[in-house]
Amino acid sequence: MSQMSPLARQVLASVFIGLTLSCMMVTLAYAAVAVPQMSLPDSPINFTPDEASWFATIPLLISIPGALVGGMMCEWLGPRRLLLLLSPLLCASFVLMRVAVWEVVVQAGLAEVLLLSCRVVQGTMVALMNPTVYMYTYEMTDARIRGAMTGLTDLWTAFGFLLCYLFGCFYSWEVIAWLVPLLTGVPSFIGLLFTPESPMWLVRKGKEQEALTTLMKYRCSTEEVIEEVKAATKTSNKDVSFVRSLQEVVKKPNLLGMVASALLLVMKEMSGNSGVNTYIVHIFQFAGVGLDPNWSSVVVGSVRFLFNGLCAFLIYNVPRRIALASGAVISAIAATSLGIFFFLQSIEYDVSYLGWVPLASLVFYIIGYAGALGPFCWLTSVEVLPGPVRSIGCGTTNAVYSAVAFLISKSFPDMQAAVGLHGIFWFYASSSIFILVIVLVFVPETYGMSMKDVERYWENVSASKKEKEKCESAKVDEPVPIVMVKY
Repeated sequence: MSQMSPLARQVLASVFIGLTLSCMMVTLAYAAVAVPQMSLPDSPINFTPDEASWFATIPLLISIPGALVGGMMCEWLGPRRLLLLLSPLLCASFVLMRVAVWEVVVQAGLAEVLLLSCRVVQGTMVALMNPTVYMYTYEMTDARIRGAMTGLTDLWTAFGFLLCYLFGCFYSWEVIAWLVPLLTGVPSFIGLLFTPESPMWLVRKGKEQEALTTLMKYRCSTEEVIEEVKAATKTSNKDVSFVRSLQEVVKKPNLLGMVASALLLVMKEMSGNSGVNTYIVHIFQFAGVGLDPNWSSVVVGSVRFLFNGLCAFLIYNVPRRIALASGAVISAIAATSLGIFFFLQSIEYDVSYLGWVPLASLVFYIIGYAGALGPFCWLTSVEVLPGPVRSIGCGTTNAVYSAVAFLISKSFPDMQAAVGLHGIFWFYASSSIFILVIVLVFVPETYGMSMKDVERYWENVSASKKEKEKCESAKVDEPVPIVMVKY
């Protein structure tokens, strides 16, 4: 890497992080292909419907507390060091799942227990790592490509899902359990061995000289390096403790940024992402028309991958709020049409000539999500976080996001029984529309804003409200001459 340009170093570091993220996302996509195979009559795995539901969703449940701990561990150990520590454990938990089909394990009745235990470990590792991958990418890249590289994290997410869906057409679940991590987790671990620690984390720890050395290799100009170190130093705490971090969180400007970040991620999940990802094969099986369910999932996964890649280029030129609004509208229309299809099916209307609707609707849903809503939500949720709370903010907002993702996924079978698939997709559509309200009312336009600009924005929002309160109080208690009022 010594002969590479600064830009090439940044891109290569993002690739290693992306492969790590792909391995993590296999944890969520895996259930979509594994559970249908485990439910076959000749399968040695005998999950009850409730156990199968937990197998699919338990990583999301563990992500709720895990993401909070992950944000703190990231600030304590450093993003790169944390990833190097946890990624081998994630890969090992996948490989161990193959043991569940050994005859001695099956005969002992331990296969289901082993599989659920592995899912607990996978969920824990993903929860601890998830805040780190986004923060490391954001802090390792300069302003010119930061948006694209952060946006590409969703492309790597789609890559993990696509690998899982594609291998599900050819291989058994126990083969996929070791094959996909081998292609993603191992290369990413080797690559991270040769990348440096986050320079912004080093500054926050008072290691300015080490941060300068890293930035000189990863930035194109000395002036840019000096400016970044100065900006990071102003908002850094050299003695960061848990209590000190909480003190930063309760400051109103920082708290407003965290609320905006959490709202984006919450509504993103309520628009149906986790439910569709976890039950995509089941959705196509229930529709009973069109292509084979596994190959239909591959088509949707391919579209997601394609539009995630396209979105990385849009991030350069499209304002965040416009992209979020566009993606929300497209996803809402697609979810509504899919809801109409399942409603007609529920009233025993002949839908045989509408066999194209489920696939077409999910493709357009994914276009809206992968082409705008998903990547821009993740990017904006990081961009709106002020520097002093970026680590703990990523962990906190990811915990809230994970709680909603778990509820959306775990409740999918119950919601289907209560309101039908049409009710589920109409709920997703209404949630997508609600994102418009959040974007227009609360979330700032972060396109073109630096980290310092974001912090100043929340300070101004907080200060302006205080000024209004003071002015109102002054009007009641004592008249103030016009010449003394400052605007």
